[in-house]
Amino acid sequence: MSQVQAPPSEASLPKIEVSKDGKYFRVDWDYQEAPESRVLFDNQFLDGYIWGVISTLRIAEKCISCATPRTGTIKRLEQDVALRLADLLTQALHSTVAKETSRIKHKARGIHARHSDERSAL
Repeated sequence: MSQVQAPPSEASLPKIEVSKDGKYFRVDWDYQEAPESRVLFDNQFLDGYIWGVISTLRIAEKCISCATPRTGTIKRLEQDVALRLADLLTQALHSTVAKETSRIKHKARGIHARHSDERSAL
């Protein structure tokens, strides 16, 4: 008999931080270790979105340490660009993880309901 993992009560949303780095700003983001965060791994849509945002905001390649849906660091940004980048990342990454959390909860409810029905039939 397999055990059903309890669904997460809240989404483990990626951490997105803007910090002052000398006279410039930097944006760091990192996923949180949780089942719903798997949606960020190998997500070509989000990867394209992030690179589209970087291009639209005209962020120079030399400022990019890393930029994936899971984790990233972009340095030497003007404050307004850093804040806009953080806002766009928050909207995209948080909504994606939150939707995955809902999907996992919905799936778990269906499994729990099925197990209840099977037990009551016995």
